[in-house]
Amino acid sequence: MKISMKDIARMAGVSMTTVSLVLNDRESRISKEKKQEIKQLAKKYHYVPNVSAVSLAKSVSNTIALIVPNITNPFFASLINVITNKLVEKGYFTLILNSNDDHELEDKLVNMAINKGIDGLLLVPSNDLYRQGESVTNSFLSEINVPFVLVNANCNLAVNQVNFDNVLGGYLATQYLLQKGNRNIAIITGDPGYVNADGRLAGYVKALKEYGLPYNPHLVFHGQYDIKSGIKVVQKIQQDANITAIFSTSDLMLYGAIEFFNEQHKKITDYYSIIGYDNTIFNEIFQPTITSIEQDIVELGNQAVTRLLNAMQDNSIMRRTLPIRLVERESAQRKILADE
Repeated sequence: MKISMKDIARMAGVSMTTVSLVLNDRESRISKEKKQEIKQLAKKYHYVPNVSAVSLAKSVSNTIALIVPNITNPFFASLINVITNKLVEKGYFTLILNSNDDHELEDKLVNMAINKGIDGLLLVPSNDLYRQGESVTNSFLSEINVPFVLVNANCNLAVNQVNFDNVLGGYLATQYLLQKGNRNIAIITGDPGYVNADGRLAGYVKALKEYGLPYNPHLVFHGQYDIKSGIKVVQKIQQDANITAIFSTSDLMLYGAIEFFNEQHKKITDYYSIIGYDNTIFNEIFQPTITSIEQDIVELGNQAVTRLLNAMQDNSIMRRTLPIRLVERESAQRKILADE
């Protein structure tokens, strides 16, 4: 029976990326003991590598891999467009891969891309990666042995990363709702441990504190950055009659909440002031139009590409935090009186 790299990774208790690094004799932080174990397993079970992939990996391919968690999300679709255009200008082909927000698949895709001989990697990590915990996250990122940039995310490791100021985004949205008189503001955010979700929640808490309001965990609702999550969460929000505003850290989740009310032949803005996040193009189509936090996707994509190309030349490490802004429209204009 032919043994695969995945089989060796399972037996050694490591990722396929680690096995690839060891069997291709690439420099890494992997311990000598673990390297020896992996090589012994490969020898014992007569592992035969993909010769064409190995030979290709040793040459320059002018190919950059771009891995995103959800290729259908408007934010990531726009980011892909920016990055591919920028890379074409620089003479590079883009290998676009979709992890489906699944870390096991994400790990496999990184391994496959490296074995295809990519020159560099732009990685928008999955939420699922952060669900594994900091130890797994750091181990996974440490084992990537090609120049890479963490895009729309950050971590505590000394790796290249380009992200937005998520704390500021959460703060500006919450501050705006507070200025309209809201005091019981629900926030729909991602899973705890996901850095962008944590940052936006921290900004929410910061704004409440400035207004002398306590943090209420019962006003925090978690979703998966998709429309279905918004539909489910808003039904829970309805159970609290004191809530007057909703801050969704994703436009898609907010769209789910809007859809739920539409199905009831109601307007969500008759009941809540709402603010989204990402400022997708659909926000100007809804009636009323949707106030949202805008992240400059063009700047994110251009900065990510520039950072990667520089790292490919000089192995430099840099962290960039990009500014954001609140785009005011009609969905959060509802003013709350002091006795409401």
